[in-house]
Amino acid sequence: MSNIGAIKESIDLASIVESAGVLLNRSGFGLCPFHDEKTASFKAYPDNHFKCFGCGEHGDVIDFVQKLYGLSFPDALKHLGIEQGRITPEIKRSIEQRKRKAELVGRFRLWVSRYLAHLGTMINRTDKLMKGIPPGDLERYAPLLHGLPVWKHHSDILLYGTDEEKHKLYKEAQQCRNRILT
Repeated sequence: MSNIGAIKESIDLASIVESAGVLLNRSGFGLCPFHDEKTASFKAYPDNHFKCFGCGEHGDVIDFVQKLYGLSFPDALKHLGIEQGRITPEIKRSIEQRKRKAELVGRFRLWVSRYLAHLGTMINRTDKLMKGIPPGDLERYAPLLHGLPVWKHHSDILLYGTDEEKHKLYKEAQQCRNRILT
């Protein structure tokens, strides 16, 4: 394998694609940056190549940078921080930083989906329970019903809130989890 080939394999295409503003789902699909579309047809593969099933664009990480920014091969290498066939320490740090950020974003998205599912279950079960409680027994169930507004508020934040509100809720949940574990 050539030196350039080894370098291409060492660069995380998903990180480069996401740094260009393309949001990828867990399967590596996202909206193609090369044409307008409403349904994701662009796929970034783990072996560092891409293909758009809508417009047909495909290639490796260097091809992606060349096509996206209209660069020549040498300029694409410079854009990726590759000088004379090697990755500079600066771009290596940048790649590692993007990988860590992508990992954190992935963990956050997983937490959101799991917490939303849990909240939905709790809200539905509590609503169902409330319908079957005779009016005279409401006091007996008050501790359980007390959580309902909080669960609905958390659900609203995760569905409709700002990124800052979601992040704050995530941090609070992590702190609560840490207190329980210690």
